[in-house]
Amino acid sequence: MINCNIPFLVASITLLPLLGGCEVIPVTAKVGDSRLDQLVSSMDQTLANQATVNTQLQEQRRQLELQQQHLVLMSQDIDEAFKGFVEENCPRAEACPAPLKSSGKMRVGALETIWLPDLDLALIARIDTGAKTSSIDASNIELFERDGKRWVRFEILDPISDELVSLERRLKRTVGIVQSGTQESKRRPVVKMSVLIGDLEQIAEFSLNSGSHRSYQALIGRSILKDVMIVDVSRKNIAPYIRSQTSSASKDNTQ
Repeated sequence: MINCNIPFLVASITLLPLLGGCEVIPVTAKVGDSRLDQLVSSMDQTLANQATVNTQLQEQRRQLELQQQHLVLMSQDIDEAFKGFVEENCPRAEACPAPLKSSGKMRVGALETIWLPDLDLALIARIDTGAKTSSIDASNIELFERDGKRWVRFEILDPISDELVSLERRLKRTVGIVQSGTQESKRRPVVKMSVLIGDLEQIAEFSLNSGSHRSYQALIGRSILKDVMIVDVSRKNIAPYIRSQTSSASKDNTQ
């Protein structure tokens, strides 16, 4: 006789492992919740740290703005004090001060504005004790003869109007100039012209340079400086030219 309880017993034995597996699910959920809580806590701490840093940066910025305002006020006070000191203790400068002189010689700087009466032009000139002959930038240089004598026709750029000014002068001689970085010598015509530096006017020889001195149009050499001027290379524009009503230096300039 077959026992009818055997199938029920087999079914019960089969369901036991399945029922045991269902009890693990709550444990896994708790582990996941714990990690999520740690992550949220870490993010909260990071945000709190960032908020602290932002607060510190804002405070530092505010302190810097206050210091900048304080420096501006101090600078204004210093400017006012210095201005008052200068007005009380320093005499007003003359519009055209007389050139400085030392031991009877006029003092000039490394750069000076000179006046050329023959051209009615003011040019910036470099004062160079290393050059013997003075030179001036010229263009359209042309040699020709007049009454059996050699002459030179050339043009000088007016730095104010940006126009060319023409001039003709007797050719006195030519000089050989060795170009920098080469061994070749180039001949330049030499003419005589009047030049006014400070309150000293004289007739001097100028070689005509077809190139450019860049920031200056003329170079004053030892032939002009000798015995009458001292060069202070640390200064500029200390001997402004002073034009007189009459010009004696331009007499016989074409001879």
